[in-house]
Amino acid sequence: MSTPKPAKTPLLRRPWFAFFSSMRFAVALLSLLALASVIGTVLQQNQAEVAYVVEFGPFWHQIFRFLGLYDVYSAPWFVAILAFLMLSTGLCLWRNIPPFLREMKSFRLSASARSLAAMKHSTLLAAAPAPEIAERYLKVSGFAVQSRQREDGSFIIAAKKGSLNKWGYIFAHAAIIVICLGGLIDSNLPIKLAMFSGSLKPDKTAQFSNDFGKESRLGSNTLSFRGNVNIREGQTVQEVFLDTGDGLLVQELPFSVTLKQFHVDYYENGMPKNFASDLIVTDRQSGQIYTPTVKVNHPFTLHGISLYQASFGDGGSGLTFRAWNLGTPSAASTELKAASLSAFPLHLGQNQTQQYTLEFTELRPLNVEDEEQTDNAASQPANLRHRLNEARSVQQSDALRNVGPTITFRLRDQAGQAREYVNYMLPLRRGGDFYFATGERGSNSEDYRWLMIPADKNGKPDTFMHLRAVLLQPELRAAVLDRAVADMPEPSKTRFREALGNILELFAREGYVGINRFVENKIPAAEQDRMRELFYQMLFGAGNIALEQALAEQGLDWPQSEERNRFLINSFDAYTGLTRFGSPVLLQLNGYNEVKSSGLQMTRSPGQSLVYLGSVLLILGTALMFYLREQRAWLLYEGGQIRFAMSSNRHERDLKTEFPAHLANLQQLAEDLNHDTPH
Repeated sequence: MSTPKPAKTPLLRRPWFAFFSSMRFAVALLSLLALASVIGTVLQQNQAEVAYVVEFGPFWHQIFRFLGLYDVYSAPWFVAILAFLMLSTGLCLWRNIPPFLREMKSFRLSASARSLAAMKHSTLLAAAPAPEIAERYLKVSGFAVQSRQREDGSFIIAAKKGSLNKWGYIFAHAAIIVICLGGLIDSNLPIKLAMFSGSLKPDKTAQFSNDFGKESRLGSNTLSFRGNVNIREGQTVQEVFLDTGDGLLVQELPFSVTLKQFHVDYYENGMPKNFASDLIVTDRQSGQIYTPTVKVNHPFTLHGISLYQASFGDGGSGLTFRAWNLGTPSAASTELKAASLSAFPLHLGQNQTQQYTLEFTELRPLNVEDEEQTDNAASQPANLRHRLNEARSVQQSDALRNVGPTITFRLRDQAGQAREYVNYMLPLRRGGDFYFATGERGSNSEDYRWLMIPADKNGKPDTFMHLRAVLLQPELRAAVLDRAVADMPEPSKTRFREALGNILELFAREGYVGINRFVENKIPAAEQDRMRELFYQMLFGAGNIALEQALAEQGLDWPQSEERNRFLINSFDAYTGLTRFGSPVLLQLNGYNEVKSSGLQMTRSPGQSLVYLGSVLLILGTALMFYLREQRAWLLYEGGQIRFAMSSNRHERDLKTEFPAHLANLQQLAEDLNHDTPH
């Protein structure tokens, strides 16, 4: 005798089906999506990789990059969540739609007297209208009505309204599927699958479009993509680069884009108010030419590809610098011409064996900063120790101002080591005085160390550079010493001249640091403070003579004043900083010819329409679920008794008032029409 085969478990009752279609699983997925959306909102997406390294550091940058947090909405785990949410919601609909449809069609005409009596809102009527009158009343009250004479002799009237409430559930769940499908389509899923199969390989080494091979190129019919491109004025592009995290892909466009002109408007404080690009778009298929102006939130769309105004910047502007060779004591400068976003060799002279390369980054014509407005530099420090230990703080005011153009560049030596510099073209006001500022740092993880060269009465750095030349050249220092001791009596003149000469020589070599080292190493501890003060007074007196000589070389007349004294003190600070300056050359931006560039985001997102459709379905479904309630009513004529009962799928408290009202109306109809006997 053969053993009968066990009955197959229905699909709907299998454990895996119950798990994937459960409410808990769907809520968990929605929570993960909400968390991912928060990350994608807080953390700027699809930025340059170097920007993330600067912000988070190399360690966390690698972790965040591995997790795909820089492009959350295209990350594999995000796509997987969308796919599983679609699966869960689809299974839930598959399980619930058939019973929902049956429930919406059913009037529950088989309800028994016991089940009706068990309802919260149920009662026996002392008097009731005839069935045909009761049916008409329920129809007038907005109910759909059916009635039946049952085999046991009873007569039942069943009514319902608000059955479309179930469609709210269906629409809301269908909306989730539609939105997730749109997200999957726009998540670059086809590109990722092609990369996974090996048919598409991102390139990590290519720098120009022509360097990319066929395996790194995408045709113009790509289903969905999102890429950014910077176009300078007059430039034409017909490709866009896609950053996959593992390299770059070249996406061909069905049209070419030329930036005719870039416009930017600013507020009075220098902040950008509005920016737009005048484009020339040429359809490569038809040859038709379009001339749109793309603004923020006003894209241009052609062949399903939308062009958004994303950013703006430098497009390779012409630069003019004044350059001082710090390896020589000369105050003379030379003119150096360059261009932003380019690299140039730096030649310091025939006697220089070390070769350098200048690598210029983006020119920023406008820089809005919070400048110090308080004049706190008028009071001179009391002694040299104060000068040495003083950390000049920049007290920020609430007023934002445009402080003018800046240029950032790197100076790279033959060994490949580079230091970064940022230079302000216009003098900055700090503590009531104006300075030419140059920041220096060894890496992106460091803060800038600022060299602040004071501006003279003509608003130029020339007087400081002439003062530096006087301090560095022995013959000019000797002339300063001669003037300093000219009126002194002969017995003390030689000794004082020698001491002052030593101080000037120490300062010429290392600034304040050299003098302080001498005091700490050669002077007894008990006498150090007094000697520092004495050396400072001697340095200040000789510095005034050197300043007079520097002014005379330029043909400038600057009488003694508080302003001139502050300039001298600030010059001593700047000179000390210059002895620690890491560059063999000092560059000061002197002029520029701006060339603008426009940052455009090019996006093909066919899933966008699905997302819009899903949003409409979600709104409609939510409205039906929350604002439309299902109500049912029964009148059972059985055994000489008449039972009236009502139920609702939500807002049971509303029946506390509606049920007594319907009950009173039915009884009033019975009295008025004298139908007080059951059917």
